[in-house]
Amino acid sequence: MRDSSRRVVRGALAAYVLCIWNTACMVPVQSNPDRIAASGSTKSPSNASPVYHYAAGTFAVSRLTVNAETVEAHELWLGLHDELSTKAKTLAPEDYRVYLDRRAARLITDKIAEMLLYQQASLRFSPEMSAKVDTYVDAQIRKIITTEHDGIPRRYERQLESQGRTLEDAREKVRREIIIASYLDQEVKPKVVEPTRAELLAAFQANSDSFRRPARRRMSLIDVRLRGRLGDNAVTSTHDQFESARMQARSRIQTAKAELDSGVDFAEVARRHSDGLHADEGGSWGWITKGSVRERFEPAVEALHSLDAGSVSNIIETDDGFFLVRCDQIDPGHEPDFQNLQPRLKERVLIEAYNRLVVEQVARLRSKARIEPANLERFHVAVVDAGMQRSEPRPDQSPDR
Repeated sequence: MRDSSRRVVRGALAAYVLCIWNTACMVPVQSNPDRIAASGSTKSPSNASPVYHYAAGTFAVSRLTVNAETVEAHELWLGLHDELSTKAKTLAPEDYRVYLDRRAARLITDKIAEMLLYQQASLRFSPEMSAKVDTYVDAQIRKIITTEHDGIPRRYERQLESQGRTLEDAREKVRREIIIASYLDQEVKPKVVEPTRAELLAAFQANSDSFRRPARRRMSLIDVRLRGRLGDNAVTSTHDQFESARMQARSRIQTAKAELDSGVDFAEVARRHSDGLHADEGGSWGWITKGSVRERFEPAVEALHSLDAGSVSNIIETDDGFFLVRCDQIDPGHEPDFQNLQPRLKERVLIEAYNRLVVEQVARLRSKARIEPANLERFHVAVVDAGMQRSEPRPDQSPDR
């Protein structure tokens, strides 16, 4: 079984969606449920992140049952401790709660989809196929230990322990991914129809901006400012003080220009004479497009676009300082061409069609499923509470031996 055929990412409606075209990679379904109502049904009228709305005091239920399979609220957060800890540290309490609400909504929807697909896939799995999967799981676990943990099993086990998981949990996760991927490959792939030229053209017109690259240039800049020479008097400076600062700045930029004319490297001159934020990097700004800088730097960018690659501008004087600009490199940009993009467009259309079929398959399975609690908001409350607990600091792990 191919290694790439089991790679998985989570989507908004289907937890496991296999992209079998060319790269055989896993791709997410781009459909976002705004909320899961009391009946447990979903809707996705917009691209807004899903948020549950439930009455204050809603009674939490910590266990979700899909047909005969159950999952506890805390299990949805396994492996996400570091993400939760980071969010808890960087977000305000009210924002962190919103994040937990949205993340929990996605986790619940994804988990239901995973359980439904796995249950359906398992019906077609023979003992012989199961044995082959177990062999493949063993190989995958060995590969993870070899490539990510220097071949030391205990390091992998410690990582799993820090996530609240065991080695058997990891094996089961890989096993489920493989079984679901195989099922989707057999059930959905044959139903995907090759796109017509009209469909490819429509995809090109809808996504042409994503293929377009504007013209740009790499800029290095020597920036000599008046403000730094006025000190604390920048706002209340007199005319004489202002002119004195301008004379000092002009003298500085003229010295820089003379050094450049004598052959001194631009980066060296910038480090010595520039007041700009990028002086320590030799004045390098990287790639610049028109309209991408603050108004103060627009004269420099205008000059940049009049230069040949490798050439340096004359001294540019502005109200608050002086510039010397070097054009390091020119990229003329790229306009998308339908003919050349057809292979990529075809892949995109196939993936989107495949995703839609997976969503439809999950919806059919869900319409026939027995899901408890019927009011999923009750389980959502428990998942959010479990997320709050998961984000609490944990004891430091002992070093690997």
